[in-house]
Amino acid sequence: MQAVIDKIVKAKSVAVLPHVNEDADALGSCFAFAKMLRKMGKEAIVYVSSKVEARLDFIGKDYVIYDSNAEYNHDLCACLDCGDLERIKERRKLFDKINNSINIDHHMTNTKFADANYIDGTASATGEILVKLFREMNAKPDDDTARNLYTAICSDTGCFKYSNTKPETLRIVADLVEYDFDHAEVVRLLFDSESLEQAKLKAEITGSIQSYDGGKISMVYADEKIGEKYGISKEDIPNLVEIPRRIEGTEIAVCVKHTDEGYRINLRSNGAADVAKVAARLGGGGHIKAAGATVTAASREEAESIILSECRKALGEI
Repeated sequence: MQAVIDKIVKAKSVAVLPHVNEDADALGSCFAFAKMLRKMGKEAIVYVSSKVEARLDFIGKDYVIYDSNAEYNHDLCACLDCGDLERIKERRKLFDKINNSINIDHHMTNTKFADANYIDGTASATGEILVKLFREMNAKPDDDTARNLYTAICSDTGCFKYSNTKPETLRIVADLVEYDFDHAEVVRLLFDSESLEQAKLKAEITGSIQSYDGGKISMVYADEKIGEKYGISKEDIPNLVEIPRRIEGTEIAVCVKHTDEGYRINLRSNGAADVAKVAARLGGGGHIKAAGATVTAASREEAESIILSECRKALGEI
């Protein structure tokens, strides 16, 4: 932690990078981090790869869409919630140009790619790590920063129902709720709010769930262009892996999504299976209970066959 703090203290201008396809932990953490840096008198800009999912607009719009042709001048690059450099995509150009970096993350598969790394695979979310970092720096959040941190932690714990919710997580969250923001509204916007079009899309996907190995593996498939049918941008397609995850008897839930880059695989474990190992064998990463990868395959059938084989290995390793 101290090496990361030393770089933060010395920096004057910081480029803050969340992972591509930003989720609530990545955005909430980056916004909180940038606000805290500004409170310390530093410049801080959050750079995202593309338009952020509209569902997460309530977290804030404190970001700039990265332009690879533009010139940016920073003396520190901070990567938050990024397991490896592949997760920042084209912003790697900015990372390389700055040539001075820190990496703050909670993925156990993190490759520790920065000059200084603060990785805690036991933390529920990157937002939880930031709370500890800010405490060590004697940096007190304001109400809006506390809301960002709460949003980050609430999101990655599934509103505190996932197994990554530890006693320390709840103690940290209790302190955050002391601040002046509507935590119930944050939960509603994260988990209990969707457009009619998104609900219809999910209904279609629900009707096509595939079950394997006596119901232990449940899988759904979607093309990222499915959103066009419902007037939904690909960024705003809901988290479809939650659909098979809820099916009784499911130990590993899988969503296979066809994209221009290949077949994006999202994995969730309801039991003892380690889906981080599954993702790692497919070139991805993540957590024991939640992970992902991108698979190159000639067809949907080939992609599904590859992932099924790896999921069966994971079940056999229990």
